[in-house]
Amino acid sequence: MKRTDFMLLVILLLSYANTFGQSNPATSVVKLNVNWKQFLSKQDLLWDTMPGDYFEGPFVGNGLLGTIIFKDDKDSNTLRFEIGRTDVYDHRTKEASAYETPRLPIGQLLLTPVGKIIKTHMRCDLWNAEIRGVLTTTAGIISFRCFVPSREELIVLTVKASGKEKNAKFTLRPQQAESPRYIFKKPIGGEKGGYDYQQNPSFRVEKMDGIEVVTQPLLKGDDYATAWSDQKNADGSQTVLVTVANRWGKYRKPASGSAIDAVATIKAGQEKAMATMEKAHRAWWHAFYPASFVTLPDTRLESFYWIQLYKLGSATHPGCPVIDLLGPWFKSTSWPLLWMNLNVQLTYYTLGITNHPDLEDNLYQLLERHKGQMIQNVPKEFQNDCAGIRNPVQYDDLYAPLFLTEDTAGKEAMNLIVLPWLMQEFYVHNRMTMDDNRLRNSVYPLLRRAFNVYMRILHKEGDGLYHIPYTYSDEYGNAKETSLNIALARWGFKTLISCASRLKIDDPLLHPWKEMLAKMQDYNVDDNGIMVGKDMPFAKPHRHYSHLFAIFPLYDMNIENDQERIPLMKKSIEHYTALDGDNCIYKFSGASSLWAASGEGDSSLKWLNRSLELLPRFGVPPAPKRIPTLTQNTFYSERENPTFESPISSSRSMLDMLIQSWGGTIRVFPACPSTWKNASFYNLRTEGAFLISAVRNDGKTKFIQVKSLAGEPCKIKLDLSANIKLIGPKTANMHLENGLIELTLKKGEEAIIYAGKKPESFEISPVPEKPGEMNSWGVH
Repeated sequence: MKRTDFMLLVILLLSYANTFGQSNPATSVVKLNVNWKQFLSKQDLLWDTMPGDYFEGPFVGNGLLGTIIFKDDKDSNTLRFEIGRTDVYDHRTKEASAYETPRLPIGQLLLTPVGKIIKTHMRCDLWNAEIRGVLTTTAGIISFRCFVPSREELIVLTVKASGKEKNAKFTLRPQQAESPRYIFKKPIGGEKGGYDYQQNPSFRVEKMDGIEVVTQPLLKGDDYATAWSDQKNADGSQTVLVTVANRWGKYRKPASGSAIDAVATIKAGQEKAMATMEKAHRAWWHAFYPASFVTLPDTRLESFYWIQLYKLGSATHPGCPVIDLLGPWFKSTSWPLLWMNLNVQLTYYTLGITNHPDLEDNLYQLLERHKGQMIQNVPKEFQNDCAGIRNPVQYDDLYAPLFLTEDTAGKEAMNLIVLPWLMQEFYVHNRMTMDDNRLRNSVYPLLRRAFNVYMRILHKEGDGLYHIPYTYSDEYGNAKETSLNIALARWGFKTLISCASRLKIDDPLLHPWKEMLAKMQDYNVDDNGIMVGKDMPFAKPHRHYSHLFAIFPLYDMNIENDQERIPLMKKSIEHYTALDGDNCIYKFSGASSLWAASGEGDSSLKWLNRSLELLPRFGVPPAPKRIPTLTQNTFYSERENPTFESPISSSRSMLDMLIQSWGGTIRVFPACPSTWKNASFYNLRTEGAFLISAVRNDGKTKFIQVKSLAGEPCKIKLDLSANIKLIGPKTANMHLENGLIELTLKKGEEAIIYAGKKPESFEISPVPEKPGEMNSWGVH
């Protein structure tokens, strides 16, 4: 070989090593530089006036117990701590009913000062998950701190007072166990058409072992009990402890005697050092937040995001009940159950991405626990291979029979959405953990039953295609060939085929699934885009985007594989929001996520911002009397009904702009708005069990880090141009093809990808906040 040829070969090899070269750092090169206490303090909710009601108050919770603080509606000079417990449900009937099996009220702890309240300040401290407040009255000052210890069944309140306010009074006001729907409807004339609601027995108040306890008997013979104590301390402060015990909810069998448990919990709490409870509580929260990190150039949106994460941590812990529409806080409502045609799904679909799979697993354990009920829910002739759930359901129970038929001429619509959508989320959860044992023994069998419903009801017509019969499109109406069910069936068959391949299962239904997938009737469309179904256009304002499931959350129709359909997708989304009316948060957050799925960051941000507009809750004619709106404490009032999931869905829209993973590919900054020049995230979880971190500076991706938790193949789509480089272990392998980076990492390995000149540092830190937008939420 000539010397010149040899030197050229060396240069080429060195160039290759530089472009795809690896180093083997002993520790992670990427550093998360966040002073968590300081960072989250800028997101805290603040009050400089007394919160007027539930939709204005600060809140704390631990997934089981919770309290929300606001001015009492009976005494305006009294501070009210509304008490909630997530498993306190009535359970009179086998099937779910807003009157017979609802969440139940407990009561309120009341703080009444000696003097008149003239000044209020409160802070919801996200980092420590506690509320701190100061009430200034004409008789002195009351300072308090309230938290719900993560490892205790207690609500804790510590109080210090000056002047005559040392005689401020605490009382417990029990509330009769009535259906929240009954309470909500009573002032407006009751249920339309009437409802003969039978009251539970009256509560009784007594003292047991020196502790005041309220027992609420139920018609079924069970009970729940609230106990509390007010203890003076040596330093002049006082400690108030509150608990709610519920033997039926805890043990899931008929049981009374909850008062004994409530008193025992108070007694045990009195013996525990406050510092011990506080330390365990803060340890949980201080581990919860750093599981991932997101920072945005819009300070108000960034604060909203972190408050929603706080809200989720307050509403669920491992082993806690599935979150209903109230969370651990209570208010009268028309919807005191678990609604599973959207509400539950939207509640849980951020937790996996934020790297909290243990918290979302409560939902999937519910499905596993009640597989038998889901089979019993379908008609007997379907039970050998199908399962389903009708909406809604009650606490820790999935008995909800649904109508199914193989009669292609049937005139009664089938409502199918619940279990297929839940299983889509369960499957994505499994993809984020890559637990093949669970996939084989739990996810796949349940998927098979959920989507075999479609195999049973699809029928072949003269055109040689398989058609969806008469079904319901939530919550729009009934039609044949509903786009919702076409999308769900297509996603289900594709996923079953993929699972069988991964698990090496020679399923006898593989051929029918493949044939139906290949020959399924396509979506019906008109001049305005995707229709609700055959002969049913999207012709009236409506909030549920069920007819657009093909775009999001299923990605069956997407901008990468269906480029010829991009105009159809955009036209469909535009038409969805063009019809003004039936407005709510999730209509607009849904539009935001739909646009993010289409790669349109500016449109996604537009509708995200619309979802977070603060409107007056009460209208003046001709406006509606009650107006759906986000509220200052980041709750949502659906005409005075709380719905937990709606604000959460807006935080999901933010994540969809930053990262998406579907179809075997991870997309980094896939829909960043043009105004988001700088944004970063750390350890967001994707399908394939990867933790992804990335920094965007001046509108361009600076670097990304990939950590593999399962050793799966990794495909990444991002905006890095030529001269892409890799820092990682020597065993890592990177290949660039068709705009995708294919990266091979072993389990536990991590790598950094960047382009051009190596960044001076691989640090992720908060985007500088805008001082005027810090602490945007609360009442001030």
